[in-house]
Amino acid sequence: MDSIVTFYVTRHGETLLNFINKAQGWVDSPLTEKGMHTAKQLGQKLNSIHFSAAYSSDTSRAILTAKTILTAKGQKDLPIVPDNRLREWCLGCWEAENNDKFISSAMNAFPKRYNFTELNLHLPEVCDFIYRTDTTGMAEPFHIITKRLEEFFIEAGNNHLKLNSSNVLIITHAFAIKTLLYLFSKEMFQKTSKIQNVDIFHRSIVK
Repeated sequence: MDSIVTFYVTRHGETLLNFINKAQGWVDSPLTEKGMHTAKQLGQKLNSIHFSAAYSSDTSRAILTAKTILTAKGQKDLPIVPDNRLREWCLGCWEAENNDKFISSAMNAFPKRYNFTELNLHLPEVCDFIYRTDTTGMAEPFHIITKRLEEFFIEAGNNHLKLNSSNVLIITHAFAIKTLLYLFSKEMFQKTSKIQNVDIFHRSIVK
């Protein structure tokens, strides 16, 4: 019989920096009341799914989202394993910048003028813009981001296939999820222009 593990990957709930329209990568901020509420709603929506494991990035916003989801669906005692490989892109000097200015600056960096949806389809180039313009030395090049995300999912997939785990919850971030779609589901990547708070995606691995 085949072993199957399904990853349910979602973005954290709305944060204070999301609410005030600021860019947010490695910089953390608390969930808003709306962020807590929508995470609870997602947990209730996932009520029929039993998770055998839960992982999150090591940011407080991701961990609290995971706790809220699991509590709302009746699995509050399931351990949440933080993993820094699930972190958002580091935005370097763009952290906490006004989102409109950040997006406009990224658009202006391209020879051709893209709208927001088109910009989302040029993920490696956007990452390269952040890396090139960062003055802190902290932003990561695209190949480093893809490497850490790939390593996590290959490792987690192999481990849970061996354990015959069925469903695994993952809480991460918008750019990280876009990167995962770029790596593992090009078709869905092309269809998904923006990752909203608590948007959820699932993908199964069969062995």
